[in-house]
Amino acid sequence: MEKIIVNNYELDEEQLKPVLENPKYSLIIAGAGSGKTLTLIGKIKYMLENNFVKPEEICTISFTNEATNNLRKNILKNCQVEVPTFTFHKLALDILKREKVSYKIANPELLQYTIDEFFQTKCFENTFLIKKCYKVLDIPFFFSWNKVLMSPKLLAIKKQIMTFINLFKANGYFQNDLKTIFKKVHKESLLYIIYAIYLLYETNKESENVLDFDDIILKTTVYLKENQCHLPYKLLIIDEFQDTSLCRFQFIEEIIKQTDASLCVVGDDYQSIYHFSGCDLTIFLNFATYFPDVKIYKLETTYRNSNELVKTAGKFVQKNPQQVKKELKSKKHLMKPIKLVYYKNVETILEKVLQKIPEDKEIFILGRNHFDLKKYTKNLHYKQKENNEIVFYKFPHHKVRFLTVHASKGLENDIVILLNLENTLYGFPSLQKDEKILSLIKKEQPYPFEEERRLFYVGLTRTKSIIYVLIPQYAPSCFIKELKRDENVEIIRY
Repeated sequence: MEKIIVNNYELDEEQLKPVLENPKYSLIIAGAGSGKTLTLIGKIKYMLENNFVKPEEICTISFTNEATNNLRKNILKNCQVEVPTFTFHKLALDILKREKVSYKIANPELLQYTIDEFFQTKCFENTFLIKKCYKVLDIPFFFSWNKVLMSPKLLAIKKQIMTFINLFKANGYFQNDLKTIFKKVHKESLLYIIYAIYLLYETNKESENVLDFDDIILKTTVYLKENQCHLPYKLLIIDEFQDTSLCRFQFIEEIIKQTDASLCVVGDDYQSIYHFSGCDLTIFLNFATYFPDVKIYKLETTYRNSNELVKTAGKFVQKNPQQVKKELKSKKHLMKPIKLVYYKNVETILEKVLQKIPEDKEIFILGRNHFDLKKYTKNLHYKQKENNEIVFYKFPHHKVRFLTVHASKGLENDIVILLNLENTLYGFPSLQKDEKILSLIKKEQPYPFEEERRLFYVGLTRTKSIIYVLIPQYAPSCFIKELKRDENVEIIRY
């Protein structure tokens, strides 16, 4: 078997298989820390070195600007050539530019502006709508509207409306679909408001002749259906495929129909954590129904975590039956890498844990929410630097970053401290329930805390050695009740 070196690492047998084989459609299911990026770059390197494709015939897609920039740099470093690398939106814009289709991009704040505009002025243009607003807010009709505009309840409703419209568009729906939903549940007062705001938003975009991010993908998909484009691609590679939304997948399907390109996707269903933004895990899980002759590969050797940690984390996440079974393994061994730290005093516990960590170890502090760090640092002063780096005055030599678990996906560090394993509304798992209105366009999760379970798995697998999980004695998370009897867990009480 050939040797392929990427970033000074020799690809192992699991990684080599999808690199050296070249089926029309391939799905690489990659466990946490199993080297999926190395595998992707290895495939590109192998395809280029053996002249299967030219650089401009490869299209590599990831989900964020940061991820695509890192991928582009790594490809250049290992292959000594530039390969087209895009986010979905930038690929759509590139196609429109190639086809000389004119467009202007909407201000990202336009939807927020439209929602604010509706509640400040537009709702008063229609007596029926203003009555619906008072009903949704559950306040008397004589109540001062200026006070309403400042109310926490209105802020929460605005957030629901924004989430609804973003999910609606991410799922590939159009105005006619909203009419269909409206006919089914016309008694829902909030839906009248959403419908009015959606129409106002579309009117605002039309008057400014602009497209928002979802429009760009939808417009390009429709354009590809209706026009023969001359795209150069023979191989499409998509990273983090578990986070694909329906409109993105339909976009890719149209590119494949036009180009007859091969498709290689890689992802980890255990780390699908963006359901709230329109990502649809069923596309990943049912990939073989879209492409029946797909070849499926698994990367099950992790180079990040200890064998003990991945066994425990794997058992935890696979309690949800809607996951692809994987048997992750590691050559690294570590006795009891998961430390469950019970505390009575939230203000002193972080300091006690930091005291236990050697100064030469770099640390992630991970929270379920952006505001989680505050309650743990009331008596532990720090300054926050660029890149979310934290310098604690008591521990000046510790190198620490604070991130939400969502933001930590794809990253790793020596030691991880996971906050807020508390059985409360904003704990971990979060006990907040989706509003009833979102169930009209969002697929129900049949297993309890399905996505929160995957999010906790992401948190557990960020460490290269030990993870400290901070738990209040008075209200431990239900996840901890599952973990505490595991053989790879140590319980510490303060």
